[in-house]
Amino acid sequence: MFDTKMADLRQKRWKKHLPLFVSQDARSGNPYNYYAVYLVDVDRNRYQLTGYRKRAVTLARWDYDAGCYLDEQRISVAELDAMQAEIIHYRSYGPIPFSGILSFSFNHRTRLIYLKTLLNRGKGKFVSAFFANKELKSRDRIALLNLLVNEYVQQRPSRIHAGLTLEEVIEMLYGKLWYQHIRNEEFRRKVRLLLKSLTITGDLVQNEVHYNVQPKAVATIVDFEKEEHRIKQQDKMQRNFVRLMLVITASTVLITLALLGLAGVVDLHKVWAFLSDLNPLSMLMKLV
Repeated sequence: MFDTKMADLRQKRWKKHLPLFVSQDARSGNPYNYYAVYLVDVDRNRYQLTGYRKRAVTLARWDYDAGCYLDEQRISVAELDAMQAEIIHYRSYGPIPFSGILSFSFNHRTRLIYLKTLLNRGKGKFVSAFFANKELKSRDRIALLNLLVNEYVQQRPSRIHAGLTLEEVIEMLYGKLWYQHIRNEEFRRKVRLLLKSLTITGDLVQNEVHYNVQPKAVATIVDFEKEEHRIKQQDKMQRNFVRLMLVITASTVLITLALLGLAGVVDLHKVWAFLSDLNPLSMLMKLV
């Protein structure tokens, strides 16, 4: 009963958003805002959405011999819903993947994932201003390596081979129409440099044009995460030490004032009255 209702809900969401996916796909030519829908059936055949008309869905099947999507076929929305789906919204700042139609529909309405992505980008730009170029490059290497390991393990519907070419990695990071982006050559140079660096360290191995993840990549990621955790712990200890020193200093001042007050050297009432009347804004205006 519950499964039937969920299937009906998914199919309704598919019917609502399929026109959007088809009208704003890669063929629209806009590299800053388009959609791609990839699917896998029970036989592990891979498809890409190409059309939707009169309640019939058109899919193109991936041909491993030709190396492209061919052999278009028409299926129903119910048959489409039975497949494993991945929806990717390509934006100017990179792709936003969704694991299914319900996830896409929820975030398309609420915009939560887009807000989260915007905040993460802003945080990344803010944090990057406080790190040296060497550390930034190290973070870029680990971020790319982590992405490649996840892609190898998960084998999402949009991924065809276990190994990835330079163009496929760029597509993962910057979208299928990255070559039309105004910074396309910058994307290519940066990704090629990072892949070569990971190949030199043995985290990746290059077989002709494909880059394949090696077991050493997992150890590299684990070591980096351990170092990150150690640095965070040190920063936390330093902040706690500074707080402790401030508390000790303030306590020392208060104890000293109390002893001087008991000895009659300092009038604590006058000191308290002075502190109570102290106004930082008025002091600033007097200095000005």
